[in-house]
Amino acid sequence: MASVAELKGAIAQAGEEAEQAVQLLVEAGGRAEAALQFLMAVAEGSDHESLGGSLGAMGQAVESIGECQAQIGAAIEEANQYSDGL
Repeated sequence: MASVAELKGAIAQAGEEAEQAVQLLVEAGGRAEAALQFLMAVAEGSDHESLGGSLGAMGQAVESIGECQAQIGAAIEEANQYSDGL
């Protein structure tokens, strides 16, 4: 069984990891929004090269969101493991 101090430490760490994941998600959302706006502008009449750049930015945003989901999942899993030890 985990001690109270270990549990408090794990909860604090899980909270910090969740906070970092949320921050990354906010940043990824901002990148996705900017990429979408650029894509809309491109769709209104730009060249193929610009469209490729916009799609690349969207890909990076999706990758960032995936990383956030993984961090949130890991934080939840860690919290569940410690709660099982109570």
